[in-house]
Amino acid sequence: MTSHFPHELDDTLSRAFTLSPIPPSIPVARKWVRQMLDRWGLEALRPPVEWLVTELTTNAIKHARTGGATVTVLVMYTAGTLRIEVRDRDPDNLPIRRQSTSEAESGRGLLIVEEYADRWNVRVNERGKTVWCELDMPCVRQAVAQ
Repeated sequence: MTSHFPHELDDTLSRAFTLSPIPPSIPVARKWVRQMLDRWGLEALRPPVEWLVTELTTNAIKHARTGGATVTVLVMYTAGTLRIEVRDRDPDNLPIRRQSTSEAESGRGLLIVEEYADRWNVRVNERGKTVWCELDMPCVRQAVAQ
């Protein structure tokens, strides 16, 4: 959408994708987010964003399997911040940061989120929960403003 105001920046991009709550949906989510980043000219963010989407989607699928619910992945870029949200319909199983060893097969998800994201949190409502994280990109913000 083009702005009708000549000095206003149109720097907000967002897309959502709904997945079936099955493990084969995880690589589909990675491919989808990779395409969004490429389309938006944010290819440099692929590695951390793919890790974040993988971890958040894996946990959502694990908890969304009851009742045939879906998982929704939202990616939004605005004003130099990339936000990732993953929504499922399980308001009870909230993310918990665990102590984990490097050899463990699970339990490192939130450690990965904390490593790559500048912020993360969870929001719960009557329809389920949303786990979100944000990456600040000051160099991208400067390029968009010029």
